[in-house]
Parts: sequence; C-alpha cells; structure tokens
Amino acid sequence: MPSPRIRRTQAERTADTRRALLDATFDALVQVGFKATTTTEVAHRAGVSLGALLHHFPTKADLLTGAVAHSFGRRIEDYGQLMADLDPSADKLDAAIDLLWSMYARPTFTAWHELWVAARTDPDLAAPMIEIDRQFMMASERVYAELFPTTENAHGKLDMTVGLHLVYALLTGLATSQSIPGYEPFRTGEVLDTFKAMIRAYLGTTTQPPSGGR
Repeated sequence: MPSPRIRRTQAERTADTRRALLDATFDALVQVGFKATTTTEVAHRAGVSLGALLHHFPTKADLLTGAVAHSFGRRIEDYGQLMADLDPSADKLDAAIDLLWSMYARPTFTAWHELWVAARTDPDLAAPMIEIDRQFMMASERVYAELFPTTENAHGKLDMTVGLHLVYALLTGLATSQSIPGYEPFRTGEVLDTFKAMIRAYLGTTTQPPSGGR
C-alpha cells in the first residue's frame, strides 16, 4: 500500500516558490549576466508564471537584490561553519584568508559584481545593494572577530573592522581583476602570501606551530 501523500501547507508552498525564484535569479545573473536576467527569463527558469513571480517580487530590483542577499546569507553561514570545523592545529589567520578567498571563486561574487556595477546608474538597485553590503559587513565582523589577533609584541593595535575592510578590499580587487574568463593579471598566490606576511609583521605574530610541535 503506497504511503499517504503529505500535503504541504500554504506557507511551505510560498516559501518553496520564493526559494525557486531566488535560486533561478541567482543562476541567471551568474550564467547570462545582469542585462539578460529579465523577469521572463527568471520565471521560465523557476517554472512559474510571470504573474506568480510578480506576486512574490513586485519589482525587478526586489527580485535581484533578494537573490544576492539570500546568497550572502548562505555564504556567511558556510564560512562560519568552515571556520568552526577547522583543525585546532591549523593556523587561524592563514585559514581565514584562504577560506575566504576560495569563496570569492564561487558564483556569489559573480552575481554580486553584476548587480554592483549595474547599481552605479540604477537608483532602484543602489539603495538595496548598499544595505545588503552593510548587513554583510556587520555579519562579517561577528564571524571574523578573531581574524587579526594582537600580541604583546605587536607594533600597534589593528582595529578589527579596519583589518576586515583591508582583507575585503584586497580580495575584491583580486576577484574583480579575474572576472574576465581566462585572464589573471596578478600573481594571486604570491599576493596573498605577501599580504599574510605583512599582517604578521604588523601584529608581531608568527605561524602557529602544529599540534605537539615545540
């Protein structure tokens, strides 16, 4: 005898539809770019009617920024989990920067970059994109509170927020420079290694020794 079919609630159906639209929008931004990410394209990808899309997202700006905000939320959660699962013997500074850089190679940055450039001349996009960026930085500050530890040998105290902004400025620049497929103008690995060394020199820290090593 087949199992009885479990009926979803209206709230569950609504959440599923919204999630499908956000995922479809995100995928379109990454795959075909901002200009081709139309409401018709998104509705087709999500398998819903244009009317259903407009019911959940009355404006295109709501849809586009909602997709990026949704992705950023997942990105912060993933990063926090990766850091929490880090081997205790691993160097936390190296791991924090390496893990963050690996996430810049993912589609989230591509989608964000598409909208950030478009927002320069689109007031409807500009305000929500700025708010997304501010919220992302606030969440990042909580996750990266231990990214730049200071010691008694440090030459000076690096403000955590400034340190975080420094990391993002560098990684955003590197990722943007590689946004054209097949072109990498900078020696990224060497740039990141030099950046880590500069931070360590400023903080007066050294690489954390492996477990049991003295």
